Amino acid sequence: MKNKKKILVILLLIASVLIALGIFSYLKNKKTPNNENVFSLPEGAVLTEEQQIKFEEANTALKINPNDAEALIKIAQLKYYFNDLEGAKTIYLKVSELRPDDILVLNNLADIYDQLKDYDNEEKILLKLIETNPGWINGFRALKNLYAFHMKEKYPQMESILLKGIESNKVVYGEAPVDFYSMLAVVYQDTGNNEKAIEYYEKVLDLDPENEGAKMELEKLKSI
Repeated sequence: MKNKKKILVILLLIASVLIALGIFSYLKNKKTPNNENVFSLPEGAVLTEEQQIKFEEANTALKINPNDAEALIKIAQLKYYFNDLEGAKTIYLKVSELRPDDILVLNNLADIYDQLKDYDNEEKILLKLIETNPGWINGFRALKNLYAFHMKEKYPQMESILLKGIESNKVVYGEAPVDFYSMLAVVYQDTGNNEKAIEYYEKVLDLDPENEGAKMELEKLKSI
């Protein structure tokens, strides 16, 4: 009788261990709600042959290394293509932790936030983008448009932001691209500082004598 009890106790212990191991394995491999659809595409998405290869290669790489930035970007690009903006945003945010200064990632995140009308986060991303990549003109242009159309109270701040961008580019390249001076001239014109607008349109024409837009605006300002 005692031996039977001992055997029963041992069997119960073994069963408990097996159940515990099973629960642990399930929890370890179970996808959390936040990550459940990270690597999947929207239902009904029809991929081209090239997209299918890209998708399969990315998933294979992510099974080996879930932090493979290139593979994550491929999935994010596909999600964006199929208009899964929230899904693309989630992945790009993960990649931004791996590559904090990556122009492509920050630029695409800003674009997604703009489409989602999340202008506060778009501003944060664009400010980070131009701080870490001062030569990226599109970042300054996107921030100018954001302030001009959605955060008008901040539009005058573009003066100091563009001036800083010009100086940063001068340090690295010797001169800033003409687009910086064009944007600054427009900001001065929009905010009523015609004297400064004239100064910077003239700078634009020094760098780009055939710029017809600058010629027209300069003539208009000088006739006032």
